[in-house]
Amino acid sequence: MEQLFMNLERLTSVPGGGSFLHIVTENGDKIIKAEDFARDMFNFLTGGEPEAHNQIYRGGKVLTDFYSYDEIIEMVQAKDFSDIFVGDIIERDTPAISVTNFAAKAKTQYVVLGINSLNNHGDTPKLQNRPHLVMMPLDGLGSAYMNATNITTGGYKDSYMNKTVIPAVVTALESAFGAAHVLQTREYITNTVTTTVASRGGLGWQGGSTAGEWSDQKAILMTELEAYGATPFSSSAYDNIGLNQQLPGMKIDKIMNRRFNRWLRSVCYSTTFCLVDAYGNPSYGYASSVLVVCPRFSIG
Repeated sequence: MEQLFMNLERLTSVPGGGSFLHIVTENGDKIIKAEDFARDMFNFLTGGEPEAHNQIYRGGKVLTDFYSYDEIIEMVQAKDFSDIFVGDIIERDTPAISVTNFAAKAKTQYVVLGINSLNNHGDTPKLQNRPHLVMMPLDGLGSAYMNATNITTGGYKDSYMNKTVIPAVVTALESAFGAAHVLQTREYITNTVTTTVASRGGLGWQGGSTAGEWSDQKAILMTELEAYGATPFSSSAYDNIGLNQQLPGMKIDKIMNRRFNRWLRSVCYSTTFCLVDAYGNPSYGYASSVLVVCPRFSIG
């Protein structure tokens, strides 16, 4: 099974058969697209569970080259994930975002980070058993700082990023995907950083998150835990409450390693927030640094 589905490209280029397989059965010969055969076999072996598609990366198929956006939404709402896999791409025209200097761009690429990955997530789950795709702009939606100065006071909640940048990003996403299809989730965000406590992120570092709260969000930066499945530089446990595992798409090198620095919402210490660096490594930067904005959001 592993060999079959990790070599889909081979299956779709059978010598003499183009993208088709010629299968001899007791009931006669069958001609089937190799890609359809591989997908149907996978669904048969996994019982058709959509979450199983979180484990298969097929190179980043651009779904909007094969389906209209409305057809993709219909598939998701009908719980038909037979041709949607982690790492697949949806292209959408996206308007300009002034606070991140993002210029309006046709066919902005958004990547599937997970299928139904936020089911039952949150204190009062918004996506309880609701089919959805967790998405992220593959190359971000411009750049911005977390705060104008090097402070983490008020945690992520009181940051310029959360109060000014993300709302503008949400407006752009609602334009690109349709407001009704950008789903609201419940997220835990830090609201207090105490400068006199030791940060868990590094020896001798001062300042850590000491409180937080649940809030409604349509787009949000990832935590270190969501990005890495670990918390190497987070200041305290408060920085990673909520989603308790790495998002499936963040295990893929072509998604994790985009050759630019991007913000995470976890506090590192009193003057810095966590980030994913240009090599895909966990790191941290001063709050006033201007880095790429790559929030996650859900559609359905």
